[in-house]
Amino acid sequence: MRIYLITHAHTEQVPHVAADVWRLSDRGNEQAAALAGAPFWAQVDRVVVSAEPKTLLTVAGVVERRKIPVWVDSRFDELRRSGWIEDYAAQVEQVFAQPERSISGWEAAASVRMRVQSGLADLKRRFAGERMALVGHGICLSLLRAGLLGLPTADLSHWRRLAFGSYAYVCLDPPAILQDFAQSADVTR
Repeated sequence: MRIYLITHAHTEQVPHVAADVWRLSDRGNEQAAALAGAPFWAQVDRVVVSAEPKTLLTVAGVVERRKIPVWVDSRFDELRRSGWIEDYAAQVEQVFAQPERSISGWEAAASVRMRVQSGLADLKRRFAGERMALVGHGICLSLLRAGLLGLPTADLSHWRRLAFGSYAYVCLDPPAILQDFAQSADVTR
């Protein structure tokens, strides 16, 4: 199974509002428009998004224009976390460094990897033979990428440079990264 993995576009971060309901920022809308012009869309039979609105908003234009069916699956939601945190990157660093532990009430990285793997196995069964694009989140996709590379956890430096609205093309069986995510010099995470 080969699949395009897409990071959601940049969001308007609102302290004290749950991140799972954030919307795209103006910059994110520009990224979504640029992503819609990527050449791979002609090869996509189905788009899979998390249950968080920002993932569907990232591809809404191309999905509507090309009439691509969408599958929503909460197993691809971002790592579950509690409230706003000022030093987000430091918290992510701890989560990656201790993947089996819940750090400050955040879902353990190992748990995220298990639910994402479950979701991918289900997609493979349900939509055998279809070419898919999965729109997800930085931490989840970083953990998935680490798994494809045979690593026990994600690399913080890669996560920090992971560009919003970028994509990778991967093979799940056997695990391989055929085209890696774009890296951004504009570290905004």
